[in-house]
Amino acid sequence: MPFDATRRVGLGARLFVLGIVSALLVSTIGGWILRERVHATLLSHFEQRLADKTERLLAGLAVMPGETQVRWQGRNSDEFGRIFSGWYWQLEGTGEAQASRSLWDSRLITDSAETFGNSGTLNRLVGPQGALLAGIVRDIEIDGRAARLHVYGPATEIDNELARLDQILLYTQLALLVSLLLTSVLQVRLGLAPLHRLRQRLTAVRTGAAESVGSAYGPELEPLAQELDLLLARNARIVERARGHAADLSHALKKPLSLLATDPSLQEHALLRQQVAAMSQLIDRHLARAGSGAGSVRQVAVGESIDGLLALMQRLHRERPINWQTDIPGTLSWRGEQTDFEEMLGNLLDNAAKWAKSCVTVAASRQHHEIVVVIADDGPGLSEEQIRETGIRGRRFDESVEGSGLGLVITSDIAETYGGDLTLERGTLGGLQVVLRLPG
Repeated sequence: MPFDATRRVGLGARLFVLGIVSALLVSTIGGWILRERVHATLLSHFEQRLADKTERLLAGLAVMPGETQVRWQGRNSDEFGRIFSGWYWQLEGTGEAQASRSLWDSRLITDSAETFGNSGTLNRLVGPQGALLAGIVRDIEIDGRAARLHVYGPATEIDNELARLDQILLYTQLALLVSLLLTSVLQVRLGLAPLHRLRQRLTAVRTGAAESVGSAYGPELEPLAQELDLLLARNARIVERARGHAADLSHALKKPLSLLATDPSLQEHALLRQQVAAMSQLIDRHLARAGSGAGSVRQVAVGESIDGLLALMQRLHRERPINWQTDIPGTLSWRGEQTDFEEMLGNLLDNAAKWAKSCVTVAASRQHHEIVVVIADDGPGLSEEQIRETGIRGRRFDESVEGSGLGLVITSDIAETYGGDLTLERGTLGGLQVVLRLPG
C-alpha cells in the first residue's frame, strides 16, 4: 500500500512544514544572492583601490634618456615605501625586476598567484613573511617599452571584511528563521482556530452538552457547519421516527401476545405458551434497545442514581434481609442517558437481590476512560462452565441460553449501544459478580 502522508501528518503540521520549507527556500536563495552581491561589491571596491594606486604608480614610471629600461622615478614616502607594510608593487619584463621599497630584499613570486573573485581580475599569493596578498596585474607600455606591473595589498583586510559580512548574514538568517518559526506557529494556531472550535462543538454535540454546532466559524467553514447542523437534525428525525416505529410495533404485538398468554385454551399447549413468552421477551428486549442511547445525554451522578435504585430494591425485596454495601465516590459521574443508566443498574441490582442470601456489594470507580461498576452477591452463583456457556467478555449474550435472564441481556445490549460491555465472573462473596464497563 503506498504511503499516504496526509493520513499520518496533521493539517497543522503540514501547513507549518510547508510554510517553513517555502520560507527557508526563499530566504536561503535570497541570502545567497545577497551575499554574492555584497562580496562582489567589496571585492570591486578593493580592486578599485588597487587600480587607483596603480595609476599613481604609473605616473612615477619612466625611461631615462640613454636607457632602455623602465624605472621608478617617484617618491618612496607612501605605503609602498614602508618596509613590509603589506602594500607592494613589482615591475617585470624590462630587464632587471624592480620592486617597491616595502619589499626590501624580497620578491613576489608572481608565478604562484591564483585568481579569485567573480571578476577574474584579482590575484592572490603569499607575500613576505607569509602574509596573504591580493592584487592586480597591468600590462603597460611606457615610451614604447612594454612591461608588466604587479600591485598587491593585504588580503587579510578584505578577508576580514568578508568574514564579518558573512557573520552578519548568518545571524540575520538565524534571526529570520526564529521569527519564521514563531510566525508560522502563530499562523497555524490562528488559521486553524475555527477548526478547533468546530471540533470542540462537535464533541459537545456527541456528549450531549450541545444540540448543534452553531455558527461563527468564518466564511470558509460556515457552510460546513450549516451542513453538519442539517445532517444532525435529519439524523435526529430519523432516529426519533425509528424509535416511534419500533415502539408502535412492539406495543401492537404485545397486546395480541398478552391475549394469547391469558387464553385458557393455550394453557394446555406448553410449547405454544413457551414461544409466546419468548416472543414477549424479545419484544421487551428490542423495545429497550430502540430507546437506548437516543435520549438527552447529560452528566449522570452515579452514586445518587445507585442510591435511589437501592432504595427501590429494598422496598421490592423487603421480605428478605439483604445487607447492601456500597463503595462509590461522591464525585463520580457518567455522561449518558439517565433512564439507560437506571435501566442497566436496576436490572443488575434486581438480579443480585433475587439470588443473594444475605449480602450484595456495589462498587463503582473510574479506570482510565471508563466507568466500572462491580455488583457481587453471596448467592449460589454460576460455575466456570456455566459462565462460559452464558457468555464471555466482549461477546453478546445468546438469547437461546436459558437462565441468563432477560434483564442481563437488556443490560448488555444497552451497554453495547454506548460502546461498553458486561462481564460475568465468580465473585469473592461466593456468588455471581457482574462487571459493567461504560465509556466515561
